[in-house]
Amino acid sequence: MIAWAGLFAVADPTGRLEWALRWSWAPRLAVIVLALGILGLAWLNLRQLSVPRRRYTLLGLRALLLVSLLLVLLQPTWVSQSPRTVARRVAVVVDRSLSMARGANGERRWERARVAAKQLTTGHSVSLFTLADDLQPVTGMEALARTNPDGAATDFLAALAELGERRRLTDLAAVVLISDGLDTGRLRARNPAVESPLDEESNALVEHLGVPIHSVFVGDPKPARDLAVSAIRASSFAFTRTFMPVAVDVEISGYAERSDSLALVLSDNGKPVVTRQVPLAGPGRRTIDLEFQPLHVGPHVLEASIVPLPDELTETNNRTWAGLRVVRDRVRVLHLAGHPSWDSRFLRTHLRGNPAVDLVSFYVMVGQGSGAYVSADDTTLIPFPTREIFEESLSSFDLLIFQDFPFGPFQIDQYLPQLRNYVTGGGAFLVLGGRQALSGGGYYGTGLADWLPLRLQPLTGDDVGYLDGPLPLRLTPAGETHPVARLAGDPEANREAWGRNAFQGRNTALLPGETGLVLVTDAAGHPLVAVGEAGSGRSAVVATDSLWTWAFPATAAETTRDRSRTEYHRLLDQLMAWLLRDPEVDALRVDAPGDPVPFGTPVRLQVTAVGAAGEPLAGVTVQVAVEPMAQVPGPAVPRQPWPEPTDVRGAVTLQISDLTPGPHRLVVEALIGGRVEQATAPLVVLPPSGEASLIQPSDALLRSLAKASGGQVWQARAPAEGVPMGLRDGLDFADGVYTDLWSRPEVLLWLVALMGLEWALRRRWGLA
Repeated sequence: MIAWAGLFAVADPTGRLEWALRWSWAPRLAVIVLALGILGLAWLNLRQLSVPRRRYTLLGLRALLLVSLLLVLLQPTWVSQSPRTVARRVAVVVDRSLSMARGANGERRWERARVAAKQLTTGHSVSLFTLADDLQPVTGMEALARTNPDGAATDFLAALAELGERRRLTDLAAVVLISDGLDTGRLRARNPAVESPLDEESNALVEHLGVPIHSVFVGDPKPARDLAVSAIRASSFAFTRTFMPVAVDVEISGYAERSDSLALVLSDNGKPVVTRQVPLAGPGRRTIDLEFQPLHVGPHVLEASIVPLPDELTETNNRTWAGLRVVRDRVRVLHLAGHPSWDSRFLRTHLRGNPAVDLVSFYVMVGQGSGAYVSADDTTLIPFPTREIFEESLSSFDLLIFQDFPFGPFQIDQYLPQLRNYVTGGGAFLVLGGRQALSGGGYYGTGLADWLPLRLQPLTGDDVGYLDGPLPLRLTPAGETHPVARLAGDPEANREAWGRNAFQGRNTALLPGETGLVLVTDAAGHPLVAVGEAGSGRSAVVATDSLWTWAFPATAAETTRDRSRTEYHRLLDQLMAWLLRDPEVDALRVDAPGDPVPFGTPVRLQVTAVGAAGEPLAGVTVQVAVEPMAQVPGPAVPRQPWPEPTDVRGAVTLQISDLTPGPHRLVVEALIGGRVEQATAPLVVLPPSGEASLIQPSDALLRSLAKASGGQVWQARAPAEGVPMGLRDGLDFADGVYTDLWSRPEVLLWLVALMGLEWALRRRWGLA
C-alpha cells in the first residue's frame, strides 16, 4: 500500500491508512455541493481573463486547495506495526474455598497449596490468583499467606471464563489450578464424579481459553474420617397414615477398620420417627432405605441426620433436609362400640355415608350386666382382635372412636403404651359417652385418662357413672368461638341452635381438665363436650349416648326437620375435622412454601384470619415468631407483632429475612373471638452452598480439564523441570503504531504555498 505523507510517498506493505471522520451520504453530498459552488464562483470571477491558460491555471489551483483542505478535515492517520516477542507467563490459581481448610490429622490442604504456589513462582513469569466463587488477583506470596480459606463455593468454570476475558492475558501460556478438586459450581453439576470427557459447553470454554490447564492436586495422605448425609430422595407428596419410602444417601470415609455402626435418624417436623443402625464398614457411598408414616396433612420437613462420632472431621455435613407435602386420600376410622345402640347405629350410618371415610367397626354383642356367663371372645360375632388392633393396625387409622366402650373385658390395660403413643404421636381420639364409658366403664385411674380433655373422678355411693334425663345445653365462653361448636355462623344464631337442642342423659364424675377446653355444659355447669391437645394429637369427649336424638324432630309438629338433621351431621363433621387438624376449621391459617428455601432468599407467607362462619376478618393483628426445630428446645422466642393487620380479605403477607440454615417452625398467633388462636408451619432454609458437605478430595474433574486442554495433573507438587507451556509460548506479536498525517508541518506549508501561489498569480494577472 502507498500513502502520501506531506509531499512524499511512503511505501509500507504492512501499514494501512485510517480516517478519523466517517461521513454518511448526507454530509458527503453537502460537501460536494459546497465545493462545486466555490468552483463555480471562482469560474465566474476568472471569465474576465482573456488568456485561457491563465484562467485554467487559477481554477486548478483553487480546486487543489479545496481537495487539500478536505483531506486535512478527514484527519488521515497512518497505522503501522511494531513487532515484539511475548514473555513466558503462567496463571496460578489457588483454591481458597472452605474445603481447603480441612485435612486428615489436622493437616490443612491450604498449607500444602501455598507450598505448591511458592514453587511455581520460581522460574516463571506468574500471575497469581485465588479462587472461590469468583477469581481474585493476589499481589504476591505474602498476600497469599494472609488469605484465609473460607470461600463458600468453588467454581472452576467461572475462573477459567474470567481468565479468558482479561485483556492483559494475550501472553498467557498456561494455567495451573492448585485445588482439592471439590467443585461446587457448574462443572460438577454437568459432569460425573469420575474422569470423563467434558460436556459440550465446558469443553467450548476450555477451547476458547486456548492454553493447557494443569493442576496440582492437594489431596490428603489418607482418607479423612467423616460421615455425611448427601441427599434425601423421596416423593414430594404423601398420604396421611400411609407408609412412604425414603432413601437417604450417606458417605462414610476413614472408618473401614471399624466394626461398630452409626445411627441414622429420620425426623418429621423436628420429631424423630425412624432410627437405623448402619455398619461403618462397607462401601464409602451407600443408600439407606427407610420408610415412615406421616400423620398430618400440610407441609412437612424431613430431616436425615447422623449422630456425630467423636473423631469426625466436621459435623456440618451430618444432616440435610427435604420438603414434603402431605395430603389426605381417605380417612381411616376405627370405631369400637361397647354394645349395639341407636347412638352407635346413627354414628355408623353417618360415617358410612361419607365417601372419604374408610370405616372399620367392632360391636360388643353382650354387654355387662346382661346375666349371661360368656367370655370376652363370645361378646362379638368374631373373637375380638385386641392384639391385632392395638399392636399391629392402630397406627394405620386416622381416628379412633370409643363409643360406650368398657375398659375391663378386653384387657386394654396391656395395650395402654400403644394407645398413648398413637394419641400423643399425632392420632385423633374421640370418646362418646354412655353407661360403660369414662368412669362408669372403669377408666378412672388408668393411663387412658391422661390424654383426655376431662378429669375422671371415682364413683361414690349410688353413682353408676351415668345420669338419665333431659339436659338443656349451654355454650361456654370457649365454645362461643371454637370451630367444633359452630352450629351456625352468627354467634346469636349459634347460641339459639344449642339452646333448642338437648341431651337425654350424661356421664357423671367428670371435671374440666387442666389443658382441655370445655365447650358445652348443662345448666348446672357439668361438662358435656370437651376437646383438648394430647401431645402431637388431639382428643375429644361427648359425655352422652343421646346425640342420635338430634337427627329427629323434637315434636311431630316441628317443621324444621332438615335443620335438625343438618345440626347433627354438622357437629359430627366438625368434631372429625378438628380432631384430624383439617385446616378448614382453623380460625388462623398459614400458607408457607413447602419446598426448601435457598439461603438468603426472603420467605413470603400469607396468614389468613376467618370468623365463626368462615368469613374473612379484617384488622386482625398477628404476632410472629420463628423457632429452630432443634432436638433440644432452646429458649423461648418472644412474639413480635406484625406492623400490618389483615386486609378486607382477612389476609396479611409476611416477609421474613435473615433466616439461618436449617429447619424452622413459624408460629403465628392472633386474638380472634376473645381467645388466642395459633397456627404453625414448617420452613426449611438450605445451607448457602454444598462446600461444607464435600469432604474427600477428588482429582476427577481436574483430570477431565487437563485431558480436554492438553494439560497434566501433578500430586502435591509441580514438576521440577517447570510447567509445560502452550502454543503461545514464543509467538511474535505486533503493537500498532499510529502516525497522524494531517498534523505534520509539511501539510501546513503545502496549504500556505497553494494559497500564496494563487494570490501571487491573481495579482500578477490583474485580478483582485
